Amino acid sequence: MATASLALRDQTLLPSPASFGASDRLSQEIFSILESNFLFGASSPLEGSCSVGRVRVLSIDGGADGGALAAAALARLERRLQELSGNPTARVADFFDLAAGSGAGGFLAAALFACRMPADAARDVVAKNRKVLSGRGGRGGLFRRPEAVFRKVFGDLTVRDAAKPLLIPCYDMASAAPFVFSRADAVEAEAFDFPLWQVCAAACGVGPAEVASLDGRTRLRAAAAAGGGGSASAAVANPTAVAVTHVLHNKREFPFAAGAGDLVVLSLGGSAAASLLRPSSSSLLRIAGACQADMVDQAVSMAFGESRATNYIRIQGNGIAAGETAEAALTERGVESVLFRGKKLMAQTNGERLDGVAEQLVQEHHRRLESKTPVVLVKPSATPRTSSSSASTLITVSTNSSSESP
Repeated sequence: MATASLALRDQTLLPSPASFGASDRLSQEIFSILESNFLFGASSPLEGSCSVGRVRVLSIDGGADGGALAAAALARLERRLQELSGNPTARVADFFDLAAGSGAGGFLAAALFACRMPADAARDVVAKNRKVLSGRGGRGGLFRRPEAVFRKVFGDLTVRDAAKPLLIPCYDMASAAPFVFSRADAVEAEAFDFPLWQVCAAACGVGPAEVASLDGRTRLRAAAAAGGGGSASAAVANPTAVAVTHVLHNKREFPFAAGAGDLVVLSLGGSAAASLLRPSSSSLLRIAGACQADMVDQAVSMAFGESRATNYIRIQGNGIAAGETAEAALTERGVESVLFRGKKLMAQTNGERLDGVAEQLVQEHHRRLESKTPVVLVKPSATPRTSSSSASTLITVSTNSSSESP
């Protein structure tokens, strides 16, 4: 690990790869925006600022650490939100408008937004089931089967039961493409609604091989964890691009979100650095996932431009203190991505940056209490309407997967 320790200094790190074959189409849309804006001088749809208020987005990576750092960060954030708001029963979900999560991040997002689980309790579940949530299979903590932990937490809850917009991407083997489970589509029809325990199991690469909607019309073949895990979330390790794209293209629920100035995004990454010291299929998958996560981070960070210091906050381990606990990673200095140039250390620690996010979230919460104009119009689950932009993608995937399902 000596080499890794020397690599990360105050100067920019060695450059990251300039492309990654497994990046999904939503990530490519972000790159196309960057290309038109920064290479050809065209105006970017990610620019702009809204005087009404900012949409608060929570994005949680899958990560090889099984969500340990993200869970620790959420526990700290929730405690700080309770202190600043003066409400000891406040939850993370009260201060965000949308959550997106892949792999273990999908479990955390669903637990907080559908079960309203306290962040401390979610952290405990993650700690007891690290292997399952990181896609490494094995026994699920105290449970005999890996997927049993998801059944225990979510019971009969479905995607449409989430209190607020929820996005959980996974990889569909039948159509060879990413598949996004979305509350916005689930409230419209049972063809877009899925049991949450199956969704989270599929996102982590464990559980049933086929996931079916409530009415059986939409099916997908989940990518199973292979040789130590990571395959299920490697292609969509960082869901931030999915979340940003969903907000900017969903004018019914986010009518005033026109650009980066209208968003405040908290993106939680992982703490475990991939290693090539012992090459294997599982380590290569983890490296692929880490590469995809970093590429999305760099692209989104650049797209936010000058507002990224306040409107886009990325929390992840800096890789220096390998083997340290997730809580210890919060005391490390944060890292900032520089598009196609790697990362550099920041002056603040991850914990200090989380505290700053908490202050922004509480300020926005108080501002909304005094405003008569709603920033977000959450679609009620009992009122079906015309499908959102992501529904057309789901219909296509449904058609492809239905014909190829066993």
